[in-house]
Amino acid sequence: MLSKVAADRVEAPSVRAQAPEGLGNRLSHELVPNLYQEALTVIIEALDDSDAEIRFWACFAVSEIKIEEALPKLQVLAQTDNTIMEGWWSVGEEAEDAITLINGGEPPLRKPCKSPTI
Repeated sequence: MLSKVAADRVEAPSVRAQAPEGLGNRLSHELVPNLYQEALTVIIEALDDSDAEIRFWACFAVSEIKIEEALPKLQVLAQTDNTIMEGWWSVGEEAEDAITLINGGEPPLRKPCKSPTI
């Protein structure tokens, strides 16, 4: 299951980052409740990951599922994480967008960045 891939620290970060994205795209309440809760927990924990790619896609997943419990972590990322994801934007901006979506707003259109900065 994608939850296990996201939580597996042995797996390559690029593979682990795809798991929250996939969960965000496909997760619904039709899952068995304990699997749904496990997936939410993994996504929220991924917001603290040391790899920016995983944090970025965890922000995306949180916004897709609208996980309100993640708002405190999203606020920290929005204020502190300036790591740019090549072809996208910063983790902090993705966190800002997630906050906006959870609160029922519409995030701004963002221009993708071409090269990462750390």
